[in-house]
Amino acid sequence: MSVNSGKRFIARILRIILDAIAALIGFRYPTKQRYLPPIDSPILLESATSLAQQIRSAKLKSEEVVKAFIDRCREVNPHLNAIIQDNYDKAIQEAKQVDRLVRRVLDGELAPESLDSQPFLGVPFTCKDSIAVKDVYWTSGLYTRKGITATDDSEVITRMRKKGITATDDSEVITRMRKSGAIFIAMTNIPELGMWWDSYNKLYGRTYNPYDKSRICGGSSGGEAALISAAGSVFGVGADIGGSIRMPCFFCGIFGHKTTPGVVSTDGMYPEASPKRQELLSIGPMCRYACDLKPMLKVMAGSNGAKLELDKAVDLKKLRFYYMESDGNSFHTPIQPEIRDAIHKVIGHFNKTGASSKKVYFKQFKYGLEMWLTAMKDPTTPKTARHLANLKGEINPLVEFFKSLVGASNHTVCALTLCISELIAKSVNRKRFDEMRQNLIQELHQLLGL
Repeated sequence: MSVNSGKRFIARILRIILDAIAALIGFRYPTKQRYLPPIDSPILLESATSLAQQIRSAKLKSEEVVKAFIDRCREVNPHLNAIIQDNYDKAIQEAKQVDRLVRRVLDGELAPESLDSQPFLGVPFTCKDSIAVKDVYWTSGLYTRKGITATDDSEVITRMRKKGITATDDSEVITRMRKSGAIFIAMTNIPELGMWWDSYNKLYGRTYNPYDKSRICGGSSGGEAALISAAGSVFGVGADIGGSIRMPCFFCGIFGHKTTPGVVSTDGMYPEASPKRQELLSIGPMCRYACDLKPMLKVMAGSNGAKLELDKAVDLKKLRFYYMESDGNSFHTPIQPEIRDAIHKVIGHFNKTGASSKKVYFKQFKYGLEMWLTAMKDPTTPKTARHLANLKGEINPLVEFFKSLVGASNHTVCALTLCISELIAKSVNRKRFDEMRQNLIQELHQLLGL
């Protein structure tokens, strides 16, 4: 047996042991399928695009739409723990203003074209707790930022203004959402510092999956995904640097899109990303209905929207699909049969339209975590231990870890694990994995003909 074969064998055995442990835990704590209160209002079954059209034509009042979603939030949040702060009273007042505006247009006082710049006029939306919204908690799930709002901590906003970005204690993406006519109703929960795949922190607790209380909702945009899935929100603002939109949307059964970094401004996020990490970070849409993805992205992208050619017709026969079924790492959990079947179903569907598909394999994906950690490593940015102290000093991750074992720490084990991972990353052969990542990028570009 070769050395590599021996390593694969050991990794496979460890994987089997871990799967067995997980199965035992699942047996001890069986699935708790939840049944949320049924949806009574037909308003909650409409897309954001449809609601906006009906509000503009006065078939629906913005006030009744906003109140319908507020009522649903109040109904489902005790089951989900997705909302960290609501904006209900202000939202209702904004909705009344929208209805008065629509009335003036219908009465001929204003031209109908005056509403053209507001594609989501009167429609409520939500946002994750790492993106600044005026007078709303902006904690990023960090206990040391308890009670802090975007108005209190305006350093980021000040820097935005120095860049020539107009902001009034809102992040730029929220400013754009408001200009589109959308009405903010609630801020949603995330993991500590937004850097985990389970939305849990010591400040607000854990957000639960809307389908099964024994399963996580994903992270870091987990509160958004859970609330949208439960019809407490029709669409919301998420952010993604390592799966933070994609995973919660997948876990909760909604639609989301990780935009290409740079398409949507990330100004007004905490923690701020360094220029190097900006290459991985993006803000994107999350929604209950797929038809809202494109118009929402147009709003969020601002002037960059025109570059995306989102309205250009797509010839399905020219599409090419490439897919993988394994990353080749014996230690990783194999793809589940249901997921493989779903992939084949999608591929089969597009093959019928004349598109082409091909199964591919990139050996570099076996080291995906190492490549990501290396890409995230940036000596110019504060360490996680400093961020956990809200940049006022630095925590001792080892001390906090032992305190967490007896429930005495204000930090989650997940966040402390990130601190430790930074220490591990120092021993990682950065040059090797940087080169591996660059080679992977080149191979992908060649495959796509870029």
